Amino acid sequence: MDEIIIDGQIGMWEADPQEIVYQISNATKDLKVKLNSVGGSVIGGISIFNALKEYNKGTVTIEIGAVAASIASYIALAGDKVTAHSNSVYMIHLASLPINGNYIDLRKGANISEGLSSIIANAYVAKTNMKKDKVISLMESESFYYGSEMLDAGFVDDIITVESQTDKASAYSLTIESLKACNNAIIKNETLEMEAVAKLLPKEEVKQPKVVDLSAQQKRDRELFILEQGVNL
Repeated sequence: MDEIIIDGQIGMWEADPQEIVYQISNATKDLKVKLNSVGGSVIGGISIFNALKEYNKGTVTIEIGAVAASIASYIALAGDKVTAHSNSVYMIHLASLPINGNYIDLRKGANISEGLSSIIANAYVAKTNMKKDKVISLMESESFYYGSEMLDAGFVDDIITVESQTDKASAYSLTIESLKACNNAIIKNETLEMEAVAKLLPKEEVKQPKVVDLSAQQKRDRELFILEQGVNL
């Protein structure tokens, strides 16, 4: 069995998507992926997910270490079998994009975030058999799962029992702090190419902002007013 380790923030040097995809493409038999990450780049995460899904040289087993959160929770579901430890944390939320700009930029970003969240939700639905509106609601609430809770919810297929001094509350706190550090690093270092992100979506997923021609609207209103007054144009 070949083994790949994904440990750290997706998109940074410790978990470089291109390097991980390269390792996947060069594997030759059943593949085990040890995953320990609070997430990172959405683009990078989707590329890793797709490479694992397309792997055809054997079965893919994902083993969640301490945590699989954000886009890493999506990567985890690319396996034919998903396992986690009894002290692992799994966290799902809506796709976040580090964007700024005017209201048109922000609206476009919101539409892309909604489209990406829908794509990610589809993987959760396929794994758990939950209704999509239920999954979206859980993502909106930023839901956390600890140990056997992942199995009960259907996100993993098996739990590996381990002895640990870390309780549920401590594991959650550590995950939240790591997520904050990850988000700050993304905002500081990542240059978001909106068009590149948009290409990941089916065309219907991206809702283009409606542009209203106010001058044309005003002209129609004027014409209607004149007609109502019985005046010939």
